[in-house]
Amino acid sequence: MNSCFLENKEKLLNELLPLMPEPVSYNTLIDGLMIVRRDTPAMSEVCMQQPVFLFSVQGEKRYAAGSKVIDYHEGQIVFQGAPMPSSSYVLKASKECPYIAMILSVDMQIMSELIYSIENVDTSIINHSYSSLGMIDATDELINSFLRLAHLLNANENDIKILSPLIIKEIYYYLLKTPLREKLLPFAIASSQNYKILKALTYLKENFNKRLSINELADMVNMSPATFHRHFKMVTTLSPIQYQKSLRLLEASRILQYENATVSEAAFKVGYESISQFTREYKRMFNVTPKNKQ
Repeated sequence: MNSCFLENKEKLLNELLPLMPEPVSYNTLIDGLMIVRRDTPAMSEVCMQQPVFLFSVQGEKRYAAGSKVIDYHEGQIVFQGAPMPSSSYVLKASKECPYIAMILSVDMQIMSELIYSIENVDTSIINHSYSSLGMIDATDELINSFLRLAHLLNANENDIKILSPLIIKEIYYYLLKTPLREKLLPFAIASSQNYKILKALTYLKENFNKRLSINELADMVNMSPATFHRHFKMVTTLSPIQYQKSLRLLEASRILQYENATVSEAAFKVGYESISQFTREYKRMFNVTPKNKQ
């Protein structure tokens, strides 16, 4: 483990723990930053996780995104570059030593502006597709930047408003100097294959209840159907049909929980024609029947 992290772990905890009295997730005054505390090993529900950087300050966690599963521990940073159905399991946590993490949403516009401001950026990788998941040990520079971001949470609102964008941009800059660079570049450069897949994901999010046409999606991003399918699975770890199914089931779960709908109403609303198929796939994803979700 990085010696800089060991030296600064206590400082990070001293800044964060007073803000986190309960084992829940907290939104902060820093735009895009969430802090998380868990006091026991626990599994989270499946959700559609937007692009994030996850910095683990204490404890261990298993993270499943799409069909890929990674374990990470304190002092490590996980990057997810595309919206993906995700769940997690806190492997190591207690009241005396809770799991603590800082979760920073990825702003691709800021990342893109930063990349184009750097001279001699090698963009040869944009013609290849890269998995949206990556993990590194936090460097000294990143640890110090996250520590200053944590310290800023205890400052006044004006300090937060002015200084937090600068520190976040600094974090992006230092991330571009790590092995995550090859994953960050393809998501931030508009002509890359990964960026084209992000465009397709946006379309699917807005039209998940419609019949899926691989040919239409491929045409939309100027790829052949075979090339599109290959790049899509590389980025998301799922096929387009699997991804659409996740979107449908997640929306159905929300409808069942908050709109007082019947199982059949939820199923038809998200695009299913067969109630039995909907029930079967719902149980496979959430480990409960849709009726039990109501």
